[in-house]
Amino acid sequence: MIEVDGGRIEYEIKAGGDTVVLFDAGALSGMAGWDSIWSDLPEEITAVRFSRLGEGNSAPCTGQRSISDYVNEVDQLLTKLNIDRPFVYVSHSLGGVTARNFAAKHKGDVAALLMIDPANPRDVDIVTELNPSGGQYEIDAIKKNDYAMGEGKWCFLDVIWDKSEAIGFSEIGDIPVTLIAGVKVAEQPSNAFETARGRELWGQYQSEWVNQFPQGEAILRENSGHFVQVDEPELVLNELNKLLGKL
Repeated sequence: MIEVDGGRIEYEIKAGGDTVVLFDAGALSGMAGWDSIWSDLPEEITAVRFSRLGEGNSAPCTGQRSISDYVNEVDQLLTKLNIDRPFVYVSHSLGGVTARNFAAKHKGDVAALLMIDPANPRDVDIVTELNPSGGQYEIDAIKKNDYAMGEGKWCFLDVIWDKSEAIGFSEIGDIPVTLIAGVKVAEQPSNAFETARGRELWGQYQSEWVNQFPQGEAILRENSGHFVQVDEPELVLNELNKLLGKL
């Protein structure tokens, strides 16, 4: 455990080579979100994973946190662990929001990004496009339910529900970026987002974001849902190795 603003957070370092790779998981997963690939990571890297405040065995969080809070949390973690920069930033879901914003605020500190089905503010566009008459009602109901379920414990909701345009190439700069999107169609879709067309649009919007980058690459996986690192761990490991080869 290590102290950051707001409390103590859990972390784990898997020592190896000189290249540092930070793993930032999705909401509620904590650092256990990387268990499916952790034991098979390349031996030539030093891997770091952690649980943000309010998740895993880290201290509880209070109120709604901002993206600046999450970026500062990562910065404090790296500084207190004496982690050399630049490093490779691997993220999933909510972790992708932090990764984008960290890379923009701390230009030069991130050597490359591997983003696994990162949160994308255009997810709501899919629902309203495919359900013009009732889509906004559906979105409002999901949001209301999220805040009700997470009251007093989910401190990430304001960040997840901020649908302003995602930071991209103009703010981050020219670094290698690989984005893996899970576009598997649900057997029984519960909403427009999970339909075949919804998954197609999700892949399209994710591709459009990463293709801003001269060294950007989009990988769309029809056999994976949101947790690509669980559904296809070998793919994630292969893409990490490929990204490391670009450094």
